[in-house]
Amino acid sequence: MTYGLISDIHSNMEALTAVLAEIGSADAFLCMGDLVGYGPDPAACIERVRFLPNLTCIAGNHDLAAIGRYSLDWFNPYARAAIEWTGDQLTPDARAYLESLELTAEVAGAFLVHGAYPNHMDYITTASEAMATFESLPASLCFVGHTHVTEYYRNRTGTRFCDQTSLWSGGVIPLDPDVRCIVNPGSVGQPRDDNSSASCGVYDTELRQIELRRVAYDIAAVQKKMRKVGLSDYLIDRLPRGR
Repeated sequence: MTYGLISDIHSNMEALTAVLAEIGSADAFLCMGDLVGYGPDPAACIERVRFLPNLTCIAGNHDLAAIGRYSLDWFNPYARAAIEWTGDQLTPDARAYLESLELTAEVAGAFLVHGAYPNHMDYITTASEAMATFESLPASLCFVGHTHVTEYYRNRTGTRFCDQTSLWSGGVIPLDPDVRCIVNPGSVGQPRDDNSSASCGVYDTELRQIELRRVAYDIAAVQKKMRKVGLSDYLIDRLPRGR
C-alpha cells in the first residue's frame, strides 16, 4: 500500500497542487498538520486536503491557534498576524474540520505527531531531541513535521544513539526491521532548509521504504496573492529563499 506524505502546507495552494500531482494516485494520505498559517488560501487548502483518499490528518500548532486552541504568545509577530488573518478567513466547515483533528494518530504501523513526543509542539532538530522522542514512541516508525526541514533520524533498537540525515534534495529511506525511524517529509508550503521547492513523500508498505521528494511550484503566484490580502513582506520574501 502507498501513502502520500504531506505536512506544513500553510495555506499555500500552489505548492499543495504541485505535490499532489507529484505523489499521484496514492492509496491513502498522511498529513502531519499545519494546513493553515502564513499563506493566502487557508479555506481552500483545508477543502483540498480533507477529501484526499483515506486521509489521516493530525493538528499542528497553527491549526490550533487559528481556532483559538493554542496561545498566540508562542508566535513571532509575523506568524501571529497571519494566524489572526487566517482565523477570519475560515468558513464554518473549515473551522469544524480543524476542530475535529487529534494531536496524534497511529496508522500503517506508523505514529503521527506534528512535533516531538510526548510534548507535541516541541521541535526535533537534533539527534538528542530525536532520542528523547524515540524513548516515548509507541511504534518503530514515526512521521513528524513542524521544523519545515526534510530529514530523518534512525535509532537501532536497544541502543541510545541515533543519526540525523538531511534529504535536502529528496531521496529514499529504507526501513530496516531492527531500526526505529523518525521521518520529517518537510514542508509543502514553506520549506526552511535552503531549498524553496515544496517537499512531500511516499511511504510504500510493501517495499518497506519511504521516498522523500522535492517539487518546484509557482512561488511568484503565491507571493502575488499574499500581497493582495496584506500578509507581511517578511513571509512573502522568505518563500524563494527556502528559509
